[in-house]
Amino acid sequence: MFQTSFNGTSLTNDDYSKVNFSGTDTAYSEFNNWESLEGHSKVGKVQISYEDGEDSERLASIINEGGNSYMKFQIMEPHIQEGSIDKGRVQLNLYNNQCIKEIYQTVRLKLHPDLAYLKDWEERVSWFSLFEFWNNADWTKEKYPFRVTVNLFKDDKGPVDDMRFHVKGDYKKNCKICKWNIDWEQENTNFSVPFGEWMEIEIHLKEGDENSGKFYMAVTPEGGTKEVIFDLTKRTQHYKEKCPDGFTHFQPLKLYMGDKTIDYMNEGGKEISVFLDDWDFWVNKAP
Repeated sequence: MFQTSFNGTSLTNDDYSKVNFSGTDTAYSEFNNWESLEGHSKVGKVQISYEDGEDSERLASIINEGGNSYMKFQIMEPHIQEGSIDKGRVQLNLYNNQCIKEIYQTVRLKLHPDLAYLKDWEERVSWFSLFEFWNNADWTKEKYPFRVTVNLFKDDKGPVDDMRFHVKGDYKKNCKICKWNIDWEQENTNFSVPFGEWMEIEIHLKEGDENSGKFYMAVTPEGGTKEVIFDLTKRTQHYKEKCPDGFTHFQPLKLYMGDKTIDYMNEGGKEISVFLDDWDFWVNKAP
Protein backbone atom coordinates (compact mmCIF):
# COMPACT_ATOMS: atom_id res chain seq x y z
CA MET A 1 0.00 0.00 0.00
CA PHE A 2 2.82 2.45 0.84
CA GLN A 3 6.58 2.68 1.14
CA THR A 4 8.89 5.52 2.14
CA SER A 5 12.42 6.18 3.26
CA PHE A 6 11.21 9.68 4.26
CA ASN A 7 13.14 11.26 1.39
CA GLY A 8 11.01 13.94 -0.26
CA THR A 9 8.71 14.03 2.79
CA SER A 10 7.44 17.34 4.17
CA LEU A 11 5.65 17.93 7.48
CA THR A 12 3.26 20.86 7.90
CA ASN A 13 1.65 21.83 11.20
CA ASP A 14 -2.15 21.80 11.14
CA ASP A 15 -4.71 22.92 13.70
CA TYR A 16 -5.51 20.88 16.79
CA SER A 17 -1.91 19.69 17.35
CA LYS A 18 -1.79 17.66 14.14
CA VAL A 19 0.84 17.51 11.38
CA ASN A 20 0.13 16.75 7.72
CA PHE A 21 2.38 14.82 5.32
CA SER A 22 3.14 15.63 1.71
CA GLY A 23 5.67 14.65 -0.90
CA THR A 24 6.87 11.77 -3.03
CA ASP A 25 9.84 9.50 -2.29
CA THR A 26 11.63 9.17 -5.63
CA ALA A 27 13.71 6.26 -4.30
CA TYR A 28 10.64 4.16 -5.15
CA SER A 29 8.71 3.93 -8.41
CA GLU A 30 5.27 3.23 -6.89
CA PHE A 31 3.25 3.44 -3.65
CA ASN A 32 5.50 6.32 -2.65
CA ASN A 33 3.22 9.38 -2.40
CA TRP A 34 1.74 10.55 0.92
CA GLU A 35 -1.33 12.09 -0.71
CA SER A 36 -2.05 8.78 -2.45
CA LEU A 37 -1.83 6.93 0.85
CA GLU A 38 -4.44 9.21 2.39
CA GLY A 39 -6.53 8.92 -0.76
CA HIS A 40 -6.55 5.12 -0.66
CA SER A 41 -10.03 3.61 -0.42
CA LYS A 42 -9.15 1.73 2.78
CA VAL A 43 -7.53 4.69 4.57
CA GLY A 44 -9.24 7.62 6.25
CA LYS A 45 -6.82 10.18 7.68
CA VAL A 46 -3.01 10.15 7.79
CA GLN A 47 -1.43 12.58 10.27
CA ILE A 48 1.05 13.01 13.07
CA SER A 49 -0.82 13.51 16.34
CA TYR A 50 0.48 15.07 19.55
CA GLU A 51 -2.90 15.51 21.29
CA ASP A 52 -1.68 18.75 22.91
CA GLY A 53 1.35 20.91 23.61
CA GLU A 54 3.92 22.95 21.68
CA ASP A 55 6.82 21.98 19.44
CA SER A 56 9.22 22.75 22.30
CA GLU A 57 7.54 19.95 24.28
CA ARG A 58 7.18 17.23 21.62
CA LEU A 59 8.11 17.08 17.97
CA ALA A 60 8.11 14.95 14.85
CA SER A 61 10.73 16.03 12.33
CA ILE A 62 12.48 14.86 9.17
CA ILE A 63 16.25 14.63 9.59
CA ASN A 64 18.54 14.82 6.55
CA GLU A 65 21.94 13.33 7.24
CA GLY A 66 24.63 12.19 4.83
CA GLY A 67 22.24 12.12 1.90
CA ASN A 68 19.69 10.04 3.82
CA SER A 69 16.45 11.16 5.41
CA TYR A 70 14.63 9.63 8.36
CA MET A 71 11.91 10.62 10.80
CA LYS A 72 12.54 11.52 14.42
CA PHE A 73 10.00 11.47 17.26
CA GLN A 74 11.05 13.32 20.42
CA ILE A 75 9.35 14.07 23.73
CA MET A 76 10.82 16.85 25.86
CA GLU A 77 8.08 17.46 28.46
CA PRO A 78 4.86 15.80 29.69
CA HIS A 79 2.63 17.99 27.53
CA ILE A 80 -0.75 16.27 27.98
CA GLN A 81 -2.95 16.40 31.05
CA GLU A 82 -5.62 13.75 31.44
CA GLY A 83 -7.21 13.88 34.87
CA SER A 84 -4.47 13.20 37.40
CA ILE A 85 -2.12 11.78 34.74
CA ASP A 86 0.43 13.72 32.70
CA LYS A 87 1.97 12.10 29.62
CA GLY A 88 3.78 12.64 26.33
CA ARG A 89 2.85 11.52 22.81
CA VAL A 90 4.11 11.63 19.21
CA GLN A 91 2.50 9.19 16.79
CA LEU A 92 1.58 8.52 13.18
CA ASN A 93 -2.18 8.05 12.88
CA LEU A 94 -3.98 6.03 10.23
CA TYR A 95 -7.59 6.64 11.25
CA ASN A 96 -11.12 5.93 10.03
CA ASN A 97 -9.94 2.97 7.99
CA GLN A 98 -12.20 0.60 6.07
CA CYS A 99 -11.97 -3.19 6.34
CA ILE A 100 -8.26 -3.45 7.12
CA LYS A 101 -8.32 -6.90 8.70
CA GLU A 102 -4.69 -7.89 8.18
CA ILE A 103 -1.66 -5.61 8.57
CA TYR A 104 1.97 -6.22 7.71
CA GLN A 105 4.73 -3.65 8.04
CA THR A 106 8.49 -3.30 8.23
CA VAL A 107 10.36 -0.29 9.57
CA ARG A 108 13.91 0.48 10.60
CA LEU A 109 13.96 1.73 14.19
CA LYS A 110 16.76 3.22 16.27
CA LEU A 111 16.31 4.04 19.93
CA HIS A 112 18.35 7.04 21.04
CA PRO A 113 21.41 5.81 22.99
CA ASP A 114 20.32 7.92 25.98
CA LEU A 115 17.33 5.59 26.43
CA ALA A 116 19.71 2.96 27.82
CA TYR A 117 19.56 5.14 30.96
CA LEU A 118 16.19 3.46 31.66
CA LYS A 119 18.05 0.26 32.53
CA ASP A 120 19.39 1.97 35.66
CA TRP A 121 16.01 3.27 36.88
CA GLU A 122 14.67 2.06 40.20
CA GLU A 123 11.18 1.78 38.66
CA ARG A 124 9.65 -0.68 36.21
CA VAL A 125 9.17 0.47 32.62
CA SER A 126 5.85 -0.86 31.36
CA TRP A 127 4.53 2.21 29.53
CA PHE A 128 6.79 3.05 26.60
CA SER A 129 4.64 2.43 23.54
CA LEU A 130 6.19 2.05 20.07
CA PHE A 131 3.33 0.54 18.00
CA GLU A 132 -0.42 0.35 18.69
CA PHE A 133 -3.34 -1.10 16.71
CA TRP A 134 -7.01 -0.57 17.59
CA ASN A 135 -9.77 -2.98 16.64
CA ASN A 136 -12.44 -0.49 17.67
CA ALA A 137 -11.15 2.63 19.39
CA ASP A 138 -12.31 3.86 22.78
CA TRP A 139 -12.64 7.54 21.70
CA THR A 140 -15.16 6.74 18.95
CA LYS A 141 -18.69 5.41 19.00
CA GLU A 142 -17.51 1.94 18.00
CA LYS A 143 -18.56 -0.84 20.34
CA TYR A 144 -16.15 -3.14 22.13
CA PRO A 145 -12.73 -1.41 22.04
CA PHE A 146 -9.69 -3.68 21.76
CA ARG A 147 -6.04 -2.81 21.13
CA VAL A 148 -2.69 -4.49 20.61
CA THR A 149 0.31 -2.54 21.94
CA VAL A 150 4.07 -3.11 21.65
CA ASN A 151 6.18 -1.56 24.42
CA LEU A 152 9.82 -1.21 25.34
CA PHE A 153 9.79 -3.03 28.67
CA LYS A 154 11.63 -3.49 31.97
CA ASP A 155 9.78 -5.83 34.30
CA ASP A 156 11.98 -5.52 37.38
CA LYS A 157 12.56 -2.60 39.68
CA GLY A 158 16.15 -1.51 40.05
CA PRO A 159 19.02 -1.71 37.56
CA VAL A 160 18.93 -4.43 34.90
CA ASP A 161 21.35 -5.60 32.22
CA ASP A 162 18.79 -5.75 29.41
CA MET A 163 15.49 -4.30 28.28
CA ARG A 164 12.94 -6.29 26.29
CA PHE A 165 9.98 -6.02 23.96
CA HIS A 166 6.51 -6.67 25.37
CA VAL A 167 3.14 -7.02 23.63
CA LYS A 168 -0.36 -7.10 25.06
CA GLY A 169 -3.96 -7.24 23.93
CA ASP A 170 -6.50 -5.52 26.17
CA TYR A 171 -10.14 -4.48 26.03
CA LYS A 172 -12.77 -2.37 27.78
CA LYS A 173 -16.32 -1.14 27.59
CA ASN A 174 -16.74 1.99 25.49
CA CYS A 175 -16.90 4.65 28.19
CA LYS A 176 -14.39 7.24 29.36
CA ILE A 177 -14.21 5.98 32.94
CA CYS A 178 -14.13 2.26 32.12
CA LYS A 179 -10.88 0.46 32.89
CA TRP A 180 -8.79 -1.58 30.48
CA ASN A 181 -8.65 -5.32 31.08
CA ILE A 182 -5.70 -7.40 29.88
CA ASP A 183 -6.79 -10.24 27.62
CA TRP A 184 -3.25 -11.50 27.05
CA GLU A 185 0.34 -10.28 27.28
CA GLN A 186 3.82 -11.60 26.68
CA GLU A 187 7.37 -10.42 27.25
CA ASN A 188 10.18 -11.70 25.06
CA THR A 189 13.12 -12.57 27.32
CA ASN A 190 15.55 -13.85 24.68
CA PHE A 191 16.28 -10.68 22.73
CA SER A 192 18.13 -7.78 24.37
CA VAL A 193 16.89 -4.52 22.83
CA PRO A 194 19.83 -2.50 21.46
CA PHE A 195 20.18 1.26 21.91
CA GLY A 196 21.81 3.60 19.43
CA GLU A 197 21.73 0.98 16.66
CA TRP A 198 19.36 0.50 13.73
CA MET A 199 17.17 -2.59 13.68
CA GLU A 200 14.45 -3.67 11.28
CA ILE A 201 11.10 -4.37 12.96
CA GLU A 202 8.66 -6.65 11.13
CA ILE A 203 5.06 -6.82 12.40
CA HIS A 204 2.10 -8.88 11.22
CA LEU A 205 -1.35 -8.55 12.79
CA LYS A 206 -4.50 -10.38 11.76
CA GLU A 207 -8.01 -9.80 13.07
CA GLY A 208 -9.52 -12.81 14.80
CA ASP A 209 -10.72 -14.54 17.95
CA GLU A 210 -8.62 -16.65 20.30
CA ASN A 211 -8.26 -19.31 17.60
CA SER A 212 -7.69 -17.16 14.51
CA GLY A 213 -6.15 -13.88 15.65
CA LYS A 214 -2.45 -13.50 14.92
CA PHE A 215 0.42 -11.33 16.15
CA TYR A 216 3.95 -11.75 14.80
CA MET A 217 7.04 -9.62 15.35
CA ALA A 218 10.62 -10.17 14.23
CA VAL A 219 13.73 -8.03 14.70
CA THR A 220 16.86 -7.90 12.55
CA PRO A 221 19.66 -5.82 14.12
CA GLU A 222 21.81 -4.03 11.57
CA GLY A 223 24.51 -6.46 10.51
CA GLY A 224 22.84 -9.23 12.50
CA THR A 225 20.43 -12.08 11.93
CA LYS A 226 16.64 -12.04 12.07
CA GLU A 227 15.08 -13.13 15.37
CA VAL A 228 11.39 -13.91 15.77
CA ILE A 229 10.30 -12.14 18.96
CA PHE A 230 6.61 -13.11 18.98
CA ASP A 231 4.60 -15.60 16.93
CA LEU A 232 1.26 -15.75 18.71
CA THR A 233 -2.25 -17.01 18.05
CA LYS A 234 -4.28 -14.68 20.25
CA ARG A 235 -7.51 -12.71 20.25
CA THR A 236 -7.11 -9.42 18.35
CA GLN A 237 -10.73 -8.30 18.70
CA HIS A 238 -13.05 -7.83 21.68
CA TYR A 239 -14.43 -11.09 23.04
CA LYS A 240 -17.97 -9.72 22.59
CA GLU A 241 -17.39 -8.67 18.98
CA LYS A 242 -19.80 -10.46 16.62
CA CYS A 243 -19.27 -8.37 13.47
CA PRO A 244 -15.54 -7.55 13.26
CA ASP A 245 -14.74 -4.83 10.72
CA GLY A 246 -10.96 -4.57 10.93
CA PHE A 247 -8.43 -2.21 12.49
CA THR A 248 -10.25 1.07 12.07
CA HIS A 249 -7.61 3.13 13.84
CA PHE A 250 -3.94 2.45 14.46
CA GLN A 251 -0.60 4.07 15.14
CA PRO A 252 1.98 2.06 13.20
CA LEU A 253 4.78 4.37 14.45
CA LYS A 254 4.54 5.77 17.96
CA LEU A 255 6.30 7.23 21.02
CA TYR A 256 4.07 7.44 24.10
CA MET A 257 4.72 7.33 27.85
CA GLY A 258 3.82 8.77 31.23
CA ASP A 259 5.30 11.71 33.09
CA LYS A 260 7.37 9.62 35.51
CA THR A 261 9.46 8.24 32.67
CA ILE A 262 9.84 11.67 31.06
CA ASP A 263 10.82 13.29 34.36
CA TYR A 264 13.39 10.57 35.15
CA MET A 265 15.07 11.03 31.77
CA ASN A 266 15.01 14.83 32.04
CA GLU A 267 16.49 14.79 35.55
CA GLY A 268 19.38 12.74 34.18
CA GLY A 269 19.88 15.14 31.27
CA LYS A 270 18.93 12.42 28.77
CA GLU A 271 17.09 12.66 25.44
CA ILE A 272 13.84 10.80 24.73
CA SER A 273 13.71 10.12 21.02
CA VAL A 274 13.36 7.38 18.43
CA PHE A 275 14.43 7.38 14.77
CA LEU A 276 12.41 5.73 11.99
CA ASP A 277 13.36 4.88 8.42
CA ASP A 278 12.27 2.68 5.48
CA TRP A 279 8.64 2.18 6.47
CA ASP A 280 6.80 -0.30 4.22
CA PHE A 281 3.11 -0.99 4.83
CA TRP A 282 0.85 -3.70 3.36
CA VAL A 283 -2.66 -4.98 3.93
CA ASN A 284 -3.71 -8.62 3.44
CA LYS A 285 -0.13 -9.86 3.62
CA ALA A 286 1.54 -12.32 6.00
CA PRO A 287 5.26 -12.93 6.66
